[in-house]
Amino acid sequence: MKFVRVTELADGVAPLRDRLARDLSGGKHVLWLVPGGSNIPLTVAVMAQLPDTLTAGLTIMLTDERYGAVGHPDSNVHQLNEAGFLPKQAVVIPVLRAGLSLKETCKHYAADFTDATSRADTIIGQFGMGSDGHIAGILPGSPAVSSADLTAGYEAPGFTRITLTPKALSQLVAAYVFVFGDSKHQALDTLQSGALSLEAQPAQILKQLPEAYIYNDHIG
Repeated sequence: MKFVRVTELADGVAPLRDRLARDLSGGKHVLWLVPGGSNIPLTVAVMAQLPDTLTAGLTIMLTDERYGAVGHPDSNVHQLNEAGFLPKQAVVIPVLRAGLSLKETCKHYAADFTDATSRADTIIGQFGMGSDGHIAGILPGSPAVSSADLTAGYEAPGFTRITLTPKALSQLVAAYVFVFGDSKHQALDTLQSGALSLEAQPAQILKQLPEAYIYNDHIG
């Protein structure tokens, strides 16, 4: 796990873009897991800068979603689209499907993830991190932390969350994490030097991955 100190979120565009482009230009089929929230402008910028021809080898899935009707205003995919996200030739696999319950949605999400990972040569995850140390939709103390499944859905303050679990994230080859703001500094310090359980700080999963790069404005 490597901490890289930068000034702002936009400083992370080039490293992630270059990693995706390198793997794709090498003929690899890449699964890119993308978040919502504060990372959305970075995701849009990275995709805009990838050459169109390379995107034919790219599959994109969300790391987490907010349950509801397809296209509801709070959904991560809706907010990505509103921000101008254009997938070019990439395959985008949605989480939400019309008419499905939370349980059914999680089941399909897990099946899609299994299929996508079976076809991918490399899996690259993009994340933010909350001031509480959460990553993707895995909140501290939530059912997602200890789930034996690849996905989990549960009620949380504000939203009903659907997320990939630590079991799913453990399959990543590399994680690119973007964390900015004074409110996140304590969580960054804990991630760097603490030995907390996933229950207490889900972002500790990053320490278990082959590669994890933490772009931030605090440690470097």
